[in-house]
Amino acid sequence: MKNILIIVCVLVSLIVGCEQHHEPGTVVATVNGVTLTLEELRNGYADGAWDRKPREEQRAIINQWVDLTLLSTYAKQNEVIRDDLGLKFKAKNAEKKLYSNALISNELNKIHISNEELYNYYRLRQADFIEPIREFRVQRIFFRNEADMNRINGMITDGRINFTPAAEQFSEEGIGRNGGHMSTLVTKAGPDSLLWEALNVMERFHRVTVPYRNGWIIARWQDYRMATASRSFFDVREDIEKILRNEKRSDLFNQLLREARMMSDIVLEF
Repeated sequence: MKNILIIVCVLVSLIVGCEQHHEPGTVVATVNGVTLTLEELRNGYADGAWDRKPREEQRAIINQWVDLTLLSTYAKQNEVIRDDLGLKFKAKNAEKKLYSNALISNELNKIHISNEELYNYYRLRQADFIEPIREFRVQRIFFRNEADMNRINGMITDGRINFTPAAEQFSEEGIGRNGGHMSTLVTKAGPDSLLWEALNVMERFHRVTVPYRNGWIIARWQDYRMATASRSFFDVREDIEKILRNEKRSDLFNQLLREARMMSDIVLEF
């Protein structure tokens, strides 16, 4: 839904621009003398996004522009709609909002938010960046070399041996004698965080094979408990930048409004 709204906004802005004046360029569509150019489409999408779209999606957007242009032109031929003062007011306001938001977004993009400012926000509000996570009870089989690990993993896959007997018989560490059950939970922020990342995308009892300390392990999780953990600064850095820009948006709006008032003649007669 959000993507559809973005496309509609872009198309409306393109229609407004096309109806106001003709832009020279590569024409991709014409409706009753109103033209749409490739340059307008490219400028309507930031950072080269238009050229990265599949050709079918590009055609769909152009066809949407054609449909909207046809309908808006046809609507203006209707006397009731053409003479509707309320509709004209809303249409003018919509155009003003479009340009006002473009001005604010343009000025927001010019604001540089330093890494120090971002980190200070994170440090002071770290409690806001908490996420629920699983902590796993893990069973593992340790090997000193990868070839042995692959051989035993193949035996488990083929059903020639079950996981626990394999740990008791082949694991090259002490806990193997007890089936390879780790005594502590594997957590996201703990010393086995890389193992946690591998296990977190697996279903219960599904195995992973990963390098581990000075060797290799076959591991699986048997159970878990829910806990909470702070998301790292690097995980939330972009989110914080969006938050700070939104906070600055209100101040920027008031600043731009003051500047516009100083440069304008305003007469209120109501």
